[in-house]
Amino acid sequence: MIRIKNIENFLKIKLESIAPLHADAEKAILYRNFYDDISNETLAHTFSIIHSKLNDLFSFMNHKNSPGRGGHYNADASRELIDLLKEIRIILATLEREPSEETYQIDHTYQEIIEKCSFFLSSSGGSPIPDEFPIIETIDHQPIFIPAFSISIPSPVKVVNARLQLIGGGSYAQVFHYKDPNYGLDFAIKRARPELSEEELKRFEIEFEQLSKLDSPYIIKAYKYDKDKNEYTMEFSDQTLEEYMKFENQNLPLSKRKNLVGQVLRAFSYIHEKGLLHRDISYRNILLKHFDDRSSIVKISDFGLVKITESQLTRQGTDIKGTLNDYSDLSRIGFGNYSIEHETFVLAKVIYFILTGKQSNYPKEKNQALKNFVLKAISSHKTERFKSVQELHKVLNEKVYPTLS
Repeated sequence: MIRIKNIENFLKIKLESIAPLHADAEKAILYRNFYDDISNETLAHTFSIIHSKLNDLFSFMNHKNSPGRGGHYNADASRELIDLLKEIRIILATLEREPSEETYQIDHTYQEIIEKCSFFLSSSGGSPIPDEFPIIETIDHQPIFIPAFSISIPSPVKVVNARLQLIGGGSYAQVFHYKDPNYGLDFAIKRARPELSEEELKRFEIEFEQLSKLDSPYIIKAYKYDKDKNEYTMEFSDQTLEEYMKFENQNLPLSKRKNLVGQVLRAFSYIHEKGLLHRDISYRNILLKHFDDRSSIVKISDFGLVKITESQLTRQGTDIKGTLNDYSDLSRIGFGNYSIEHETFVLAKVIYFILTGKQSNYPKEKNQALKNFVLKAISSHKTERFKSVQELHKVLNEKVYPTLS
């Protein structure tokens, strides 16, 4: 294997080759603070320029794209993006080969966009943007190049290292993906952030305990908890519902939408039968696992806010969590008084998102049956809302689905 004798010279050469691609190098200064933790100044500067240029090229692609109809990405921009993506691959691969250097990976959402671009980017005559290609949400609030981690995995012969890829996370934990070299299978690790309090770490462990007790094909499987690292290993899924709808909504048939809704409802019917309320349902906490036969299975995740019936371990108080929750009511009665009517409130929003690809605008929904369904679920009068998953399912089957085509 070829080693780079002087990594600094290599980075300077790459910086010089990338900088001319960026007409306004001063703009990269806006991204420079994202990479202050990188000790190598040349690498930090290179990442900031690449970040800036990628956002410029992606923004221009958004300008040229009309989702559902596609568009045409100009020849000059196509060549710039092709060249830039090539340089990114070379830099990241070279850093990974050098044992003395810290390795990095690109944000997984950008990696997904890059992979999709590889299918249509052309170096001559411009590039035809596919009809189903989505508008790209550019990342301008955090770094897109992040350190790569690894995990030691015992085997019958020796301990081997597997690379961890950061794929998500929030204020309490980060989620990593790795492939087990012994079995060739994908797993995920959810790791609590180091700044959590003892009470928050206890809640994190309770999340694992509750998740490990559940046994349903529609709920993410938790395998092993490591108290020393405050992390647990779990089943890996391919996408969040939010990511899936972003890329597939234009071509998703009604039969597939109804199938996904059915899986979500079966998952929460089971959760509620176990005496639990999730309390943090969102488009990002509903995951999808895809298979070679083009089927997909819903996987519910993130039980950190789970409400356990008749248990003192449930998080109480008025500090409301969950992006889709009913803040107007919960802020008045307190998050500890979250009930089934709040759960169906959120589930109806998820169902509407799956059936239409839209996250709001319910009062303007043209399908009257679907509109009535959502407005009942999110009524400001809690007594008017659905009292169970079974009620949701009944109205969908009897009143909403017959009107959809």
